[in-house]
Amino acid sequence: MSFCVCTKMVKLDDKIREAFSSQRTIPMATVNKEGIPNVIYVGMWWWEDEETLCVINNYLRKTLKNIHDNGWASFVCWGKNGSFQIKCKAEDITEGPVYEKGHKIATDREKPFPGRSVIACKVVELYQGSGGEGAGDRIL
Repeated sequence: MSFCVCTKMVKLDDKIREAFSSQRTIPMATVNKEGIPNVIYVGMWWWEDEETLCVINNYLRKTLKNIHDNGWASFVCWGKNGSFQIKCKAEDITEGPVYEKGHKIATDREKPFPGRSVIACKVVELYQGSGGEGAGDRIL
């Protein structure tokens, strides 16, 4: 994976990763060149490490185009550990170990999916997503 060295990545602790992992699907937001937002639910995803959320591209069209155009994605989760939003630098991966892992997850099932690529999303900002005191505050 080759991400911009000018962007500092943020390592998330177990509590925050578990808040995301407690949801089967999570919302993923991107924006196109004209600033028009696109939000989808993703169901095939995993944490590759403390700073990388990987999304399997089965049928992503607008989302993938937006990633290619500007390289940004955002996610939000909510649960018993609170609500969090992450902003990520995203890259479309079409070969190598991360791609192979995602492709296997997508295709090794009763109803296989295409597993065309993996969107590797490196966390660069973390925000409080819960309402009340501190709502919307940047955590990292």
